[in-house]
Amino acid sequence: MERVSSIIKKVKTISKNGIEPVQQGINNFNIPDETIEELAKKRAEICAGCEFMKMEPISFLRVKDTRIPLISEQYCVKCGCELPYKLRQSIEKCEKWNV
Repeated sequence: MERVSSIIKKVKTISKNGIEPVQQGINNFNIPDETIEELAKKRAEICAGCEFMKMEPISFLRVKDTRIPLISEQYCVKCGCELPYKLRQSIEKCEKWNV
């Protein structure tokens, strides 16, 4: 059931916000920029204390993050986003981020 919920949330978020935030996050993950990485690390500290941060239940969707191990293979239960990508984009910000 958790896997189905993950897919449904991902589809809803992309339907609502479009694919651009995901694309920006993937691009910034694959081509690291020092400024974006520093921002992602600050955001990761906020997410680490959040009840919505969980291990991605769908194994082939897990994103290994060697630069920020704290969020490696984690996703947001609230929106369904993979945290290694979510934290590296600035189109669709989390309401909990103050950075």
